[in-house]
Amino acid sequence: MDDLVKALPGSEGFIDAEQGGDRKQPNEFCLNCGTKLLDTFCQHCGQKDIPKRQTLDELWTNFISSFWSYEGKFFLTTRYLITRPGFLAKEYNAGKRESYYHPARMYVFISFVFFLLFSIVTSQSIDKDVVKATTAELDKDDINELKQEHPSLNIDSIFRKATVKDSSIVVSKILLDSINKLNLKEKKKKGFTIMGNKYESKTAYDSIQQAKPKEKRDGWFMKKLNLRGIELNERYKERDDEFGKEFGKAFLDNFSKVLFFLLPIFALLLKLLYIRKDYFYSEHLVFSIYYYNFFYLAGTAQIVCGYVENISFFDYLGTAIGFWIFFYLLVAMKRMYNQSWRKTILKFLIFSILFFVFVAIGFAINALFLVFLF
Repeated sequence: MDDLVKALPGSEGFIDAEQGGDRKQPNEFCLNCGTKLLDTFCQHCGQKDIPKRQTLDELWTNFISSFWSYEGKFFLTTRYLITRPGFLAKEYNAGKRESYYHPARMYVFISFVFFLLFSIVTSQSIDKDVVKATTAELDKDDINELKQEHPSLNIDSIFRKATVKDSSIVVSKILLDSINKLNLKEKKKKGFTIMGNKYESKTAYDSIQQAKPKEKRDGWFMKKLNLRGIELNERYKERDDEFGKEFGKAFLDNFSKVLFFLLPIFALLLKLLYIRKDYFYSEHLVFSIYYYNFFYLAGTAQIVCGYVENISFFDYLGTAIGFWIFFYLLVAMKRMYNQSWRKTILKFLIFSILFFVFVAIGFAINALFLVFLF
């Protein structure tokens, strides 16, 4: 009878379990690292015990399982990140880490998407500004004024192929230059200067400095800055729009680096504000990374909302996201550090002011660095 029961397929696993038998597994040793397997996942490298050769059905099943194991964590983490400020940082610091997507991996992915979209949008905006700076709109009075000042020119034929916009036409400022009409609307600014640097050459600058008393001459830093300004002025003379475009793109390219280097300062400020709390600096850093993740995620949503035109819903949604970005940190600090609202609001205001100062310093350093590197 016992032999008959053991022969039944449905009873085999049950009897083996009762008798302490080994579980059924495709492999005795891990296919990845060679460690003897004790369970479904390798205790050494974590790889799942699956057959070495898979059928199409097994391949599809394992693919779906892997997707929901990792990407499912990402969606769950994203939901908590948006709706429950400070929750994920508390969970991570409490040791509950496998249930959620790792904050560092999330930072890399979300920040990449954010800055990719940010660079695309800002580049398009800079290009539009450059186009706008190189064109001018002329109405009927402007054209009549041109005809009076230049009776020898056939103004109508010159502007015949110009772009018509409502009751005006859009023409190139280069065309206006060619007919000597730079002062029609606005005079185009010539040359490029840094901090009001109007020295014509390095020789002129050195002569002026030598004429001053020694105590009133520029120091090392101001001298370097002025000389650099002269170099850029000579390079971009009458091409200030081109400089603005190139410098703006370079500045935005370093935007991500500035925010990254401010991350440990973000955590340090929290450490100082909550110095009496029993938190390691690393735990404040985890909180900071999660806030950065939310900031990039919300910022990405704002960019998408701003890119959609002529739909008021997305305008309101973008505004709401902006308010949530600001107040999110306040709610997260309250949940993370568990202090009264009065103390949390006070520390939030202090933190905001101090961090804003560091952000301004970071951007100023970035701008100076680019000036000397450009």
